[in-house]
Amino acid sequence: MDKITYQKIKLQRLEAEKKHAREDFCFNCVRIKKNCLCGLIKPFYTDFHFVLLLHPMEAKREKMGTGKISKISLLNSHMITGVDFTEDLQVNALINNPKNYCMVLYPGKGAINVSEGDVAPLIDKKVRGLRLVVFLIDGTWPCAKKMMRQSHNLQILPRISFTANHTSIFEIKEQPADFCLSTIESIHFFIQECNRKGLEKTDGMEDNMIDVFKAMINFQIKCSLDPNLSSYTKGVLGYSKKEDRIRPKKWLIRNIVLAD
Repeated sequence: MDKITYQKIKLQRLEAEKKHAREDFCFNCVRIKKNCLCGLIKPFYTDFHFVLLLHPMEAKREKMGTGKISKISLLNSHMITGVDFTEDLQVNALINNPKNYCMVLYPGKGAINVSEGDVAPLIDKKVRGLRLVVFLIDGTWPCAKKMMRQSHNLQILPRISFTANHTSIFEIKEQPADFCLSTIESIHFFIQECNRKGLEKTDGMEDNMIDVFKAMINFQIKCSLDPNLSSYTKGVLGYSKKEDRIRPKKWLIRNIVLAD
């Protein structure tokens, strides 16, 4: 091999190594560090203990979805993956603990509405030393309905809800109805309403969750539009403006919430 050919091959190898160089990786959010959002998160404590029930499809599909951002943000929380939690040891241990008062954050006619209802009974339970535990289902609305239907231990729990005064800002996804919010938006607004009713005192720390959420949305939109990015997702997620979308007819005729 002559010197010119050798130098040419060497240059090609160096360019290939540079192109496919291993990038620094964040094991917390399972993203390369240049796309990592962890540095934006400011964890904080809540009086409520949040238990995020993550659907397996959500766990597999989302490296750092709204549920996982919520989990990292909420110091008084943990996450359990599954569909049917009827026999889940962790869930049942929480429900059967006499020191806990467990509820599920899910709409229903009989739900305690922290926006409009009387929360005095919940304040009384806190005063008596009970820990308020809120189970929150992290999955699409159809998946959440299935999880509620199959999890008999969740069905018998009191429901707690809120009345949202805004629509979701999750531009990359279409919600089935105007009252539907993403997991992180639901937790954020729920905490805000609990602050207003004297059930929480987080001093606005929950607003950081929305700041991180907005950064995540902007990142996802960028990945959908820029083919030069290694995380380009065109053809997988794609992106269209909310006003250009047509809501599927099935969402208009089906009840997306399991009746209580």
